Amino acid sequence: MAEIRILIIDDETVIREGVQRALSGRGYQFSKAENGEMGIDMIRKEGYDIVLLDLMMPGIDGFAVLDWIKEHRPSIEVIVITGFATVSKAVTAMKQGAFDFVGKPFTPDYIRIVVSRAAEKIKLEAEAKQLREEHTLSLAAIQNEQSRLKTVFGCMVEAVVITDHQSVVVHHNPAAIKILEIQTDPVIGKPLADSILDETAVKMVDQAIKHSKVVTKEFPPGTISRKYLRAHCAPVTAESGKVIGSVTAFEDISTHKQIDQMKSDFVAMVAHELKSPLASVEQMIYALQIGCEHEAGQACSTMHKRITVRTRDLLRMIDNLLNLSKMENGTVEFNLEPIKGHEILDHILDIITEQAESKKITINYTPTEIDWWFNVDYDHIRTAFMNIISNAVKYTPDGGTVDITTSVSGGFANLSVVDSGIGISKEDLPHIFDRFFRVKGKATRHITGSGLGLSLVKEVVEAHQGYIDVHSELGKGTTFTLSFPVTQPATEHAEVAEAE
Repeated sequence: MAEIRILIIDDETVIREGVQRALSGRGYQFSKAENGEMGIDMIRKEGYDIVLLDLMMPGIDGFAVLDWIKEHRPSIEVIVITGFATVSKAVTAMKQGAFDFVGKPFTPDYIRIVVSRAAEKIKLEAEAKQLREEHTLSLAAIQNEQSRLKTVFGCMVEAVVITDHQSVVVHHNPAAIKILEIQTDPVIGKPLADSILDETAVKMVDQAIKHSKVVTKEFPPGTISRKYLRAHCAPVTAESGKVIGSVTAFEDISTHKQIDQMKSDFVAMVAHELKSPLASVEQMIYALQIGCEHEAGQACSTMHKRITVRTRDLLRMIDNLLNLSKMENGTVEFNLEPIKGHEILDHILDIITEQAESKKITINYTPTEIDWWFNVDYDHIRTAFMNIISNAVKYTPDGGTVDITTSVSGGFANLSVVDSGIGISKEDLPHIFDRFFRVKGKATRHITGSGLGLSLVKEVVEAHQGYIDVHSELGKGTTFTLSFPVTQPATEHAEVAEAE
C-alpha cells in the first residue's frame, strides 16, 4: 500500500508544525491547511487518508468540515484535535463520524498511538478490499455459508482461525496471517501446531474442544507474535450437541497493555518517590522531638535544612504531576503577559545559588546586553527555567561549573545552560523527555528525581511556541538551549518605560 497521506487543518502554526514533528519519520506524507475553507479545497483536489482537524477555527469550523468530509469523502478517517475537548464535544464529533480525538496541548506519544490506529484500520480495510476484488466477490454472488464467511472474514480486524475436532485448520481470515505472523503455506488442511508454534495456544484449542467451553488467554510479545494478543476460543457444536470444531479469535491489545504499563509505572514511581522522602522527614522530626534539646544547635539546624529540602522535592514533584496532567487534558490555562527575561533568571539564580554553594559549584551567568521581553505565563516559564538550571547543578559533581548565557538573534531569545556534569549517553539522549525516564547508572544512583521535570519543560516550551535543543557527551557535560520568540524590540519597551 502507498504511504498514508495526512492533512493537518488547524489555524495555529505551532499545532500544525508540532503534529508533523510528532509524526515525522513514520512513513507518512504531510500537507497542512490553516483554515477550513483551504482544507476542503485541498481534500477536493488531492484526497487524503487521514485528516487531523481542529474543531474551533474562524470561518468554517471543524464540525462543518467534518460534515463535508463524511458526505463527500467518507473513506477519510478524521481525528479531531481541539483545546476545547469536553466530553460533549467529543461525543458530538464521534457521532458525526470522527475516528477519534485528542486534546491540545497533546503529547507526541499519544497522538502517534491514535494516528497509528487509524492508519492500521485503513491498511486492513484496503487489504480486505483488495482481497474481495481479487476474488471478484459481490453480495449477489454469495449463495452459501462458506462464501458469506469469507466476506465477513475479509473485513475483520481480529485474526480468526477455525479448526475441526482434531485441531486441523479448516479456515482463517487474511488478518490471521498478518497478526499471527504465520510463515507456513498453506495453513488450511494442516494441524494448528504446524502454523502456531506456541504450545499454550494449541492446548487452549484442545481444551475448548475437549471440555466444550470457552477459553480465554493472553499471549505476550514473543510467544505467538510480536504483538500482545488476547485469544477467545469457543467450541463449535452440531445440532446433536456434538463438538465438531473450534473458532479462535485473536485480538491485538498491545495499545491497551502499553497504557496499563504506563499506569503501573506511574503508581510505582509515585509510591517510591513519596515513600522515601516522607520516611526521611518522619525520622528527622522524631529525632528533633526527642533529642534536639540535648544536641548542638548546629545539628538541629542541619536537620531543619534537610527537612526543608525533602519537603520542597515532594512539592516540586506534585506540582510537576499536576501541571502535566492539566496539559494532557487540555485544562491548563496560560496567563500570557510581557515578561522581561532577565528578571525571571535573576530570581531563579537567587534561589539556586544556595544549592550550588553546598556543592562548591561555580555558576557563571553572562546575560546579553540587550533587554529581551517575551509573552509568556510567568509561573510556567519560571518552573521550566528552574528545572533546567536545577538539573544542571544536581547532575554536576562537587567543584564543577555551570555556565548560563542569554542571547537574542533572529527574533528569538535563547537561554543556554552548560554544565560540566556527568553527561548523557547517546542511547539515553533520545528518551530524556519521556515521562518517568531517568538515566540509570552508578553516577545517578544517589540523585533523587521523578523523571517528570524535562517532560514538563518540553510541554511548557512548545506551548509557548518555542523549542528546546540538547547536546551532551558522556562524562563531559550537557548543554540545554531554550528558545522563545521575542514579542517586540527591546528599544520599544525602553521607550515605554521612559514615557512612564
